[in-house]
Amino acid sequence: MVERILYSTASQNRKVASSNAPIALSLKDFTKAYQPGWFYRNVATRFGSNRQKVLAVNSLTMDVMKGQIMVLLRANGSGKSTTLDAIAGLTKVSAGEINIHYGTEGGKFGLCPQKNVLWDTLTVQEHVRIFNRLKATDNVDSEQKILELLHDCDLDKKVASFTRTLSGGQKRKVQLAMMFTGGSSVCCVDEVSSGLDPISRRKIWDILLAERGSRTILLTTHFLDEADLLADHIAILSKGVLKAQGSSVELKHRLGSGYRIHVSNVPETGAALKDLFRNVPRATHFEETVYTLQTSMEAASFISTLEREGITGYHVSGPTIEDVFLKVAEELGPQEIQGTALNNPQVEPGYSEQNDKEDTHGRLQLLTGHRISMALQAWYLFRKRVTILRRNPLPYLAALLIPVIAAGLVTLFLQDITQASCSVESTMRTPRSQSLRSLDNFQIVIGPSNRISTAILENFGNSMSVGSAEARMGTSKSHFHMVDSIVEFNNYVKTNSHNVSSGGFYLGDESSNATFAWQGDNNAFPLAAIIQNIFHRLLIDMPINFQFQYFGIPLQPNSGKVLQRIVYFGLAMAVYPALFALYPTVERLRNVRALHFSNGVRGASLWLAYAGFDFCIVIASSVLAIIIFRAVSDVWYHPGYLFVVFFVYGLCSTLLSYLVSLFSRSQLAAFAFAAGSQCVLFLIYLIAYMSILTYAPTEKTDSYVDIAHFTISIISPAGNLLRAMFTSLNVFSILCRGKEIAPYPGEITLYGGPILYLIVQSFALFGLLLWCDGGSILPLLRAKSKPNDEEKPTMDKDTVATKSQATDSNDGLRVLHLTKTFQKFTAVEDITFSVNKGEVFALLGPNGAGKTPTISLIRGDTQPSRNGGNIFVDNISVLRHRASARSHLGVCPQFDAMDQMPVIEHLTFYARIRRVPNVSHNVNEIVRAVGLIPFKHRLATTLSGGNKRKLSLGIALMGNPTVLLLDEPSSGMDAASKRVMWKTLAAVASGRSIVLTTHSMEEADALAHRAGIMAKRMLALGTTDSLRSKYGNRYHVHLVHKLAPHTAEEDMQRIRNWVGRNFLRAVIEEKTYHGQLRFTVPATGSDSIDYDDGITLQFSDCSGYWREEQI
Repeated sequence: MVERILYSTASQNRKVASSNAPIALSLKDFTKAYQPGWFYRNVATRFGSNRQKVLAVNSLTMDVMKGQIMVLLRANGSGKSTTLDAIAGLTKVSAGEINIHYGTEGGKFGLCPQKNVLWDTLTVQEHVRIFNRLKATDNVDSEQKILELLHDCDLDKKVASFTRTLSGGQKRKVQLAMMFTGGSSVCCVDEVSSGLDPISRRKIWDILLAERGSRTILLTTHFLDEADLLADHIAILSKGVLKAQGSSVELKHRLGSGYRIHVSNVPETGAALKDLFRNVPRATHFEETVYTLQTSMEAASFISTLEREGITGYHVSGPTIEDVFLKVAEELGPQEIQGTALNNPQVEPGYSEQNDKEDTHGRLQLLTGHRISMALQAWYLFRKRVTILRRNPLPYLAALLIPVIAAGLVTLFLQDITQASCSVESTMRTPRSQSLRSLDNFQIVIGPSNRISTAILENFGNSMSVGSAEARMGTSKSHFHMVDSIVEFNNYVKTNSHNVSSGGFYLGDESSNATFAWQGDNNAFPLAAIIQNIFHRLLIDMPINFQFQYFGIPLQPNSGKVLQRIVYFGLAMAVYPALFALYPTVERLRNVRALHFSNGVRGASLWLAYAGFDFCIVIASSVLAIIIFRAVSDVWYHPGYLFVVFFVYGLCSTLLSYLVSLFSRSQLAAFAFAAGSQCVLFLIYLIAYMSILTYAPTEKTDSYVDIAHFTISIISPAGNLLRAMFTSLNVFSILCRGKEIAPYPGEITLYGGPILYLIVQSFALFGLLLWCDGGSILPLLRAKSKPNDEEKPTMDKDTVATKSQATDSNDGLRVLHLTKTFQKFTAVEDITFSVNKGEVFALLGPNGAGKTPTISLIRGDTQPSRNGGNIFVDNISVLRHRASARSHLGVCPQFDAMDQMPVIEHLTFYARIRRVPNVSHNVNEIVRAVGLIPFKHRLATTLSGGNKRKLSLGIALMGNPTVLLLDEPSSGMDAASKRVMWKTLAAVASGRSIVLTTHSMEEADALAHRAGIMAKRMLALGTTDSLRSKYGNRYHVHLVHKLAPHTAEEDMQRIRNWVGRNFLRAVIEEKTYHGQLRFTVPATGSDSIDYDDGITLQFSDCSGYWREEQI
């Protein structure tokens, strides 16, 4: 009930029905607004807070037809995820309606989230089976049907594989299968191909196209070519408002920028072209002139004229969905769109052209950073921790208060304890003597009455009581019960055993012998001896008194109480340093620390700063604890030494927590293991100590205790703390030297030993921390790379020549014969390339090709295998001088490394670490260049994915490094944000070497001067033009019938036959995907000999047929 009240997303505005309506999904005036929380509405406003509601989606109205693939395009933060969540029922609707129509045959809803939701310990088939049973409760699919679905999703070879072993593309396929299963007729897919290589993306496209027509799919994506290929209908959102919708062709015709024909500038024909096309809009650049025409017929006529004039140096770019998106998106301001196609529709977004570079470079001026000392680095890292403390103070407050509260409670319960002494009275516990008089209530059965006189009982009463005769007689009567036969004696004992607390005796008669009975469960009190004494006294009438007393115990009075309080305090002290493992753990898991190291931060500086920051809390808690101890009680032995133990123990335990954080998978695991290990070591020491005191021979107890202490304390900081606590309260007379207190508290067996051990442990743990975090300092210990017996593919001459040139070059970045082997798996094998200053190098390849390990090797995060090559950054070896090389390196990692700070504080921190002369200048320049001005005061972890990528790019640029590593920098960015990023990179490319990894071939083509394609080895290397001419010699044609996805098979077969007749060497794909047909034709070379007037004219001649066939 509580969960439903707090987190329920049920909404009456979302309705589900089954009908024959052609519309599968309908949104009418859908609005979603996020209101500030109760605290910010009612309390924070009194302190100056002015949080306003956020309107994520504003009055969105659209329909999705059954069987269609509809694509939602939007800028970052424009309400895409909010819309999908509302449709899926994961968030409440503020206003408007959402109606879902499954169809008369029923159906279910399917969702493929942006981030995979998979269990590592389940197989692919088990995932699909679980979701099938969740959705199709009344009609569960058979195993055969599930296997058919997995086959359709290209997972038939991974049915029994655990999902943790799958690649990124295979995981997305599993997520699609989980969405499709259970009869899902309406499906929402969020960023299905984000982070996938082109090969994996195309396989995902084929899966979606195969389901087109039978399912309704609402798809969101940042890849506009993906939208163009898949969509039957496209809707473009901007700032939560629907700006445009329609088919791809309709949008490009209505809002596109026309056809752009790029003609190379040749002196012989330049004047003739100007006269010939004087009325055609054009833009002249250094190497080419770009002509813009609005329709395909005009473009075909223009190309015909070019070829009649004998001009073949041209290429054509038609209108794209990107042109449409950039035109209607409102997220970009005037300064951000300057230099893009938006401000000049007649010009291609020419970011690689020299005039654009010079223009933008003049507007972005970054100051160059320098290396800084370790002390200054540590100071800036300490200030960063102070900033994070303001954002998240709870763990540090808990670490401060736990020892203080524990100290207060211990002192409260030790108020009646006296100061330590070595006198016999204070070191021995002498038990009091006990007799029958010690028992509060006892009853003895005796008999027969004729053999026991009243005088004897009165005599006994006189010895038991003090007072009048009546009182003594009353005592004797109340404690004795008289019986007259053995039978009565036995029956009374049997029926009143709970009252006969001591025992009794029967003196015997003619028919029975004397009988003696006593209580066996006597709590160590010798009742048998007591009964025997009474027996003798009554027989001989002589007052022989009996008393019992244990021998003295060498244990102080109240030692049990003191020991109990020490254990409680020790366990609290064992727990609180584990809180210092929380931030280092999350920093490592978010890759923040790796980004610090890539920006030149040294491991020693980082851990010294963190230890110094956390040590301040340790000092504060230690001071407060000792103040409480000393102010309330004077029983403590030299509390100043105990203070030293406290803060050295805190430092040692903090370093141990840091070490645990290096290997933990979560903050909870780090805290649990750090705290649990300390508690276990604490209890091991205590149990060993108590066991020796209990079971060791008396003459060897002291030596055994010292051996156990100095052995266990080597690995147990908590053991040293416990020894110090024993010393402070003289537990087990540890301070006594005869009958005197030890005069020097720093003795090795008193405070000296724990202090020495803790100091040595602190140095050892700090060294181990640096070794584990930074890797072995002995390169000879690295795994030796084994020769690979696989046959290496032959490389073309250009690649061989380029690799040979890289070895002898003086470029800004040189990667030479790089090899990395993980046990038996070789991730990178003999990779060689160089990047000159002012050059952008695109490192391309499918998922698992080794791009990310290569980037990690260049960053210095991992080291090559033995004899596995070298990397030079500005001629500085990354292997030999890692910190120096990193100071010239800027890194934009694949996964955003966001700390718990606002955007502006991120950039300020990295500017200080880079020792930028004017921090505010670089920060303001980068915020403006990457388009983060509206978000500069927002917490970085709350930014959208695209804005996080902008911040990562800004961090990489900070300090004006000479080498930039950009690992998928545009992942998660919309087209407008990509253009801003491209513009920024073009502005800073001059004078620096840039390595770019990307899955967007469009991005590589727009930015890179050279490219390398790798799959563990370098397969091809060269300029983008040379690679395109060598390997990209075919046109890829994609035809979509107007009636798709409801096109008849006869129509598609007729189109297939027509393509085969008119394009003799066309390669046509077998699948038609419900109204779509794809084929390729040769672009150049001898294969194009059959095309009389060129491929473009061949397509233009077909326009009449295409209109007839509704293509």
